[in-house]
Amino acid sequence: MKKTLAALIIGAFAASAANAAVVYDNEGTKVEVDGSIRLILQKTNKEGAGHTHSGLKNDGSRFGFTVNHQLNDGYYALARLETRLKGDAKGDDEFGNITAHRAFAGIGHKERGQLTFGRQTTIADKLVTANDYSYGLIEKDRYIPNEGNSVIRYDYNGIEGLVLSASYQFANKRDSENEVDVSTDNNRVIKNGFQLGAIYDANNVIAKFAYGRTNYGLDYVQNEDNPDEYIQSYEKSHRDGFLTSLGYRFGNLTVSVDSGYAKVTDKDSETKVTQKHYFVSPGFQYKVSELSNIYGNYKYEKVKEYNNVNTDTTQYKTNGFLLGVDYKLHKQAVVFLEGKYQVEKLYEDGAYAGKAKDKAIGVGLRVFF
Repeated sequence: MKKTLAALIIGAFAASAANAAVVYDNEGTKVEVDGSIRLILQKTNKEGAGHTHSGLKNDGSRFGFTVNHQLNDGYYALARLETRLKGDAKGDDEFGNITAHRAFAGIGHKERGQLTFGRQTTIADKLVTANDYSYGLIEKDRYIPNEGNSVIRYDYNGIEGLVLSASYQFANKRDSENEVDVSTDNNRVIKNGFQLGAIYDANNVIAKFAYGRTNYGLDYVQNEDNPDEYIQSYEKSHRDGFLTSLGYRFGNLTVSVDSGYAKVTDKDSETKVTQKHYFVSPGFQYKVSELSNIYGNYKYEKVKEYNNVNTDTTQYKTNGFLLGVDYKLHKQAVVFLEGKYQVEKLYEDGAYAGKAKDKAIGVGLRVFF
């Protein structure tokens, strides 16, 4: 039976459509509550640190509310508020403050699509087929932003199995003069951008594609002589990014290839600095039984930076793999074992200049409600 747009999109934001509890349903208005407690016992080197440590911590625990109100002529209004538990200075277990992670509202029609506004994801959030719980190798936001605090998003699924999406992203934060606020971040700060994408998942075929153009506020760097001061480095900065994924289901086995390409350009009147990123990641998922799956993927990624002033080049080459297995204890509880090993090598002007290892293994538990 063909799924409605509401079921496809709203269900994606909830922890699981089957796990949501209806707390109010009257006169066309439905309120659902969902959430999950997520824990992981892990041993990790903290993404490149020179030592490893073990610990039990929060792994993205959350709870949220979804409201859907049926209007006239097939239209509906919706809203979603989702919180996350995040750590603070009191400890290293990642429990602590409650933050609003998703907060958006909109209007939709089962045949004409859905339009939402607020703190939400973009189509890029669904552009990877490889499975993971905690240690995913693919960093989608290096290529296309996969979320934002101020996003307008439109989704259409009038064709069975196909979702078309477009979104526009505003700056997350501005200062008192209405300029993009970079005062507390010496990394790239989004000024605005847009994303276009499509997902096809039917007849055992998985095909996904997205393109995004992201413009950044004037890029600032930290003053070496005065760490509290930031100085402008370039007049213009933007990124063009692509993400693609192809997969096929052979019975209980799903094979896929995820890939991406991005070009970042920083320039002023004299200097133009270019970064090129690309990755390719083959992966698999095998359904051992109704209760258990085995999954894994390999990633090769390369980043190259050069400019028009001299011949200096910097390159990063990364090789990594992830492997995991899960087991469903109950329809609302799953346990998993997952590990990753990743090595990033640095080359300066073609000469090897060092490497960093990112390795972790963990046993996780997720209980949904």
